[in-house]
Amino acid sequence: MVKTGIIGADSPLAGELIRILINHPETDIVTLYAPARNGRSVSSLHYGLIGESLVNFTDKINPEDLDLIFITDNSETGVSLLENLDKWPELRVVDLSPERFFAQTSKSLEYGLSEINRKALVRGARHAVIPSTPAAVALVALHPLARFLLLNSSLEIELSMPEDQFKEIKDMALIREELSQQLKKIQSSFEEDIKISVLKTSTDSRYIELRTVVDCSLPIDEIAKIYDNIYDDHNFTFISLTPVSRKEVEGTQKIVISLNKTSSGKLEIYAVADSRLRGGAGDAVHMLNLLFSLHEKTGLYLKSTSFGLPDEQESASSSWFA
Repeated sequence: MVKTGIIGADSPLAGELIRILINHPETDIVTLYAPARNGRSVSSLHYGLIGESLVNFTDKINPEDLDLIFITDNSETGVSLLENLDKWPELRVVDLSPERFFAQTSKSLEYGLSEINRKALVRGARHAVIPSTPAAVALVALHPLARFLLLNSSLEIELSMPEDQFKEIKDMALIREELSQQLKKIQSSFEEDIKISVLKTSTDSRYIELRTVVDCSLPIDEIAKIYDNIYDDHNFTFISLTPVSRKEVEGTQKIVISLNKTSSGKLEIYAVADSRLRGGAGDAVHMLNLLFSLHEKTGLYLKSTSFGLPDEQESASSSWFA
């Protein structure tokens, strides 16, 4: 069993993470570090956990007792752990503070997105930083084009995401920098501008949607083949030639990318994912699986939360290609 601890265990993100880990067959939650709530039960803060067998929040964490630590806040405890990581050579860390990626110089640090960095993550990585949710979705949507050197114009990306998650983004310029940096690692010739606009949706929603149009002269069947060839052995990324409902991804680790050619020959890309899992708790558990050589889907066979036909609003939002 992988003995895990969470720093910042009283954060909403940690709540999502705990809800996945309690059903993960290969993990044991040993420490839930949240000093302000020391001694309190998890269910007193995170809904849906009444009756689950979980340790209480604590104000102490000992890395020597753990195989992996998730960092879900920006506290000094997490910073100190990373600065002294060499003291615990067997300890692995999954950091859910993507802004720290730019401040870290550790050679053991890896970008925690399986679709573009899986080999490095399964070959002895110790410290993975989860990308921001917007960057995670954008990179999965654009990575195949970059791999084939097909990003040769500026990018205008439209995002829809929950308002509360948007408020957690301190600087959208940092998101653009993250996206630009990673795309350039894939396609070294990429020097184009990236513009990102955000539509804030209800805090009750879970989805993030991406829409963009790029210049690409290839026929749609060839483009789809490029995407399929790159993602055919990935367990959570799927390609469609028609728009899909948000309900295909809500409550799951999946991201679905819809592709379409316009009458003018441009390529339209629509991608949708659960915003609290992709670039969040789901990717964190995915990293755990990779770092400990477990099957990627272990603990992530998630139950979909939506059923039935799309409502009128959903149908309207799915007509982007029309």
